Amino acid sequence: MKSLLNHTFTGTIQVPGDKSITHRALMMASLAEGTSVIHSPLESEDTFRTAEIMGQLGVEIKREDDRMTVVSPGSSNFTTPEGVLYTGNSGTTTRLLMGLIAGLGIEATIEGDSSIAGRPMDRVATPLGEMGADISLVDGKYPPIVMKRSSLSAIEYEMPVASAQVKSAILFAALYADGGTTVHEKVRSRNHTEIMLEQFGVDIEVDGLSISMKGGQSLSANDVQVPGDISSAAFLMVLAAITEGSDIMIENVSMNETRAGIIDVFKQMNADIEIEEVSNEGEAIGNIHVRHSKDLTSFDLSGEIIPRLIDEIPVLAVLGAFGRSPSFIKGAEELRYKETDRLRAVIDELVKFGVEFEEYEDGFMVYPLKELKVSGREFKGYHDHRIIMMLLVMAISTGTEINIDDTSAINISYPEFLKDLQKLKKAR
Repeated sequence: MKSLLNHTFTGTIQVPGDKSITHRALMMASLAEGTSVIHSPLESEDTFRTAEIMGQLGVEIKREDDRMTVVSPGSSNFTTPEGVLYTGNSGTTTRLLMGLIAGLGIEATIEGDSSIAGRPMDRVATPLGEMGADISLVDGKYPPIVMKRSSLSAIEYEMPVASAQVKSAILFAALYADGGTTVHEKVRSRNHTEIMLEQFGVDIEVDGLSISMKGGQSLSANDVQVPGDISSAAFLMVLAAITEGSDIMIENVSMNETRAGIIDVFKQMNADIEIEEVSNEGEAIGNIHVRHSKDLTSFDLSGEIIPRLIDEIPVLAVLGAFGRSPSFIKGAEELRYKETDRLRAVIDELVKFGVEFEEYEDGFMVYPLKELKVSGREFKGYHDHRIIMMLLVMAISTGTEINIDDTSAINISYPEFLKDLQKLKKAR
């Protein structure tokens, strides 16, 4: 990291493939009989866990060049897995897999690392249980997840909170349920599952905040083009906006409207940003151009925008620290149940740079950084990729050399992050 200090960052770059889309593509291609090709997938620890688990079910997945080829016997020919289905650090794999296994009606035990062991899974088990799934959790809430054979019936379910993972688990289960299932959302969550199910030939209806589909449908093999992950792009966007002289173009990024809330934040803050639409078929794709912004204002975020930028909130705290007035985030209590308590981690680590916060149960107010005051050089990454990259952006933009106890979790979503920064750095 030291070699990146006191530089500006300019040039054109592509970020890794979208993690959420890659997970879903691997699962749906595995359910479909035949051969599917996933182009430009994210190759990371999280997505490898999903691929390995599909292999345990009887699917062949080959990695070559910039694609994954999935050869599947079809879900009707899946085998009962031998051993535990290990999801590592991936909450998406864990929760979506619960719906998939419940629908398939096979026995399996699902568990992950120590982080996953502390993350609540009852929010998924509850609607799946209403469908007839036989699921056991530790203390009724936590992994390991023991799933027994069961047959499912369709339900009509009101989502208590916005969660694409819970919604997707229900939809995966609904593929194999008797009857038609409808999910009603209060706030729209990311819709990659709905888009991709249709791409794989499933008849699914989206009417405002309601999603309906009939059980007994089969998926047809299909190729998937995975766009760049806007959650990964966010770190380069913030770095460019707050680092003098920077000018970064990020190509072929997912512009899905249920994920692109950060674009609205940049505009709200008077940042220098331009968006170029590349494609709007299926998943929307675009190029993002961000230049150093000399007059950032502030943001005030709550309500419906939160699910559209939930993963970007750590690095948005950095952006807020460079505004000219306080910025607010409310309604983000979901962050307390991620890889770590992200709200607490953001505050605990950024205050070491002299950033001041007012903490709420569901968010925080971040004050403009008046003076850089680094208290010590030792920082914690919490084995959380987004906290680690947040710290790197803050350190690089302020020219501060820091030590992070463990940076290996970057491999979860953006393994080449530091290498990409090296490509973009220019002497001031």
